[in-house]
Amino acid sequence: MIGTDGAVWNANTAFCSLVGLDELALRHLGWRQLVHSADRRYVAAHLVEVLAGSAHLREFDVRLVPPDGQDVPTRVRVELVRDSEGRQGWFLVEAWART
Repeated sequence: MIGTDGAVWNANTAFCSLVGLDELALRHLGWRQLVHSADRRYVAAHLVEVLAGSAHLREFDVRLVPPDGQDVPTRVRVELVRDSEGRQGWFLVEAWART
């Protein structure tokens, strides 16, 4: 889960393995630090569309960059979760390595 402010709230062990960081380390980072610098605008544009309500869900390819510096081609699905009154809550993110 990622907050609408970009903070990583929590991550499962599979995602931690994918990016080579434990959950505590991920919580000290924002999503931008995990995404290849050349892909950040692209990802931000998808998040803006979801926040604006023009899309409920977005799925796209991105390169994640773990601490070892090796790009990890990844497929990402992002959905905005809203509270019972329809207010923006957080992003539910699914990510898997493309092989």
